[in-house]
Amino acid sequence: MKKALIIQQDVIILKIMERLMQLNSYDCRAIRTISDLNIEDQTQNFDIIISEILFDGIAPLDFVHQIQEIILHKTLIIVTNMGQERIRNEIMNTNMVSGFFAVPFDMDRMQKLIA
Repeated sequence: MKKALIIQQDVIILKIMERLMQLNSYDCRAIRTISDLNIEDQTQNFDIIISEILFDGIAPLDFVHQIQEIILHKTLIIVTNMGQERIRNEIMNTNMVSGFFAVPFDMDRMQKLIA
């Protein structure tokens, strides 16, 4: 079974994303903050991580680099309340992120990306 990790502070978005992943046959771990990560998360090889980029004390671009280093995964998708075009472009230019969605986001586009 495919594995997904969702890191999202917004409870509504977290539950929506968790349900979407389950409907697409992912074994899903959903947490609200990066401090909720545990040792097992770091040893998993997730097929996909869907995460916010706004965390206290971590710049958005730094978060993308840090998540790349600490959690094994194939695909990283950002779902955020931050809609700044400059940040989006910087993050997408790293070639570490497969998708960047500002809230509200297009569920059909998200569905195609995770399917």
